[in-house]
Amino acid sequence: MNVDGNGMVKLKVYEQGDFPALLQYVLPAEQAIYTSMPADAVKVCRDGEDNLAVLITEDEMPAGFFILDYGTEANVYTGNEEAVIFNSFSIDQRYQGRKIAVQAMTLLPGFVKQMIPQKNEILLTVHHTNIPARNLYEKCGFKDNGIKFAGESGEELVFHRPLKEPESEKLV
Repeated sequence: MNVDGNGMVKLKVYEQGDFPALLQYVLPAEQAIYTSMPADAVKVCRDGEDNLAVLITEDEMPAGFFILDYGTEANVYTGNEEAVIFNSFSIDQRYQGRKIAVQAMTLLPGFVKQMIPQKNEILLTVHHTNIPARNLYEKCGFKDNGIKFAGESGEELVFHRPLKEPESEKLV
């Protein structure tokens, strides 16, 4: 299942045949400290489990990757059992600088609503020193509500994005 962006960038559920492309994925060391390599991350996604590996494509070529974890036991950040966790996000170095991350994050809410309709919120964690990622998430509608925790490599911030519009923003 694909959700189209503005003609070039799409979100696509990972399929086993996509694995060879993930082995070619390039991520600079200074970015790799904040995420997992897609070829490693996809190994945790098994059929029937509560997670979904997703490719970000540009012109049908793998340009990025993330995982949606929608199991209630994975959500240790809030009491909301209807939240999905967005993690292992990255853009292949060869595709950076093309605004693919912004396009993918713009497509994300619709993709989650389509693929996991029972969920009402997207959560993600970001290392406090990862300023480019924090700026991206804020630009794309995520909010830092002040929840922090000690991650493996230091302080992590929890960002939230509701999947339904607040009553005040609905069109009459």
